[in-house]
Amino acid sequence: MIKTNQTTTETKAVKPNKEYTYNFIGGGWNSEFAQNKREAYKKACQRWEKESPDYVAKVDKKSFRIASEAEMKNLLSMFW
Repeated sequence: MIKTNQTTTETKAVKPNKEYTYNFIGGGWNSEFAQNKREAYKKACQRWEKESPDYVAKVDKKSFRIASEAEMKNLLSMFW
């Protein structure tokens, strides 16, 4: 994002999103892209509120973590 005024030009860095994985209480997992855990949790709740309201209460807030390559490979191996 570039802010410009009459005397100076500033460039602000945009933080890249990270992938966060999380679990549901009772089993299951998913992931969200966000800049931090708080935002990831908020996005997950908004997502499940729209798609399946019953899952919002089952999103385990304590389980949010940055997804490592090894973890994603392991989680996705369930689908192969």
